[in-house]
Amino acid sequence: MMKEYHKAMKAFEDGLKLEPGNKDCTEGKQKTMTTIQMTAGASSGNDEERLRHAMADPEIQRIMKDPVIVQVLKDLSENPQNAMG
Repeated sequence: MMKEYHKAMKAFEDGLKLEPGNKDCTEGKQKTMTTIQMTAGASSGNDEERLRHAMADPEIQRIMKDPVIVQVLKDLSENPQNAMG
């Protein structure tokens, strides 16, 4: 519901590590994977929504404050063709 699919996947995978045959975790993981695949080709409007959700995540906020990440993003925005090589 919150569209934080990576967190849902991790939770289901952690559950399956504790109880490999758990039906709820298996079904939840499958549903999450299906949702990810269905939204992968969605319009750019969903990309903006995903970006807002990601930026609200404390872990993402911490990463975005890392000086190395800031520099890499700056370099990529100034010269995107360098990302290909």
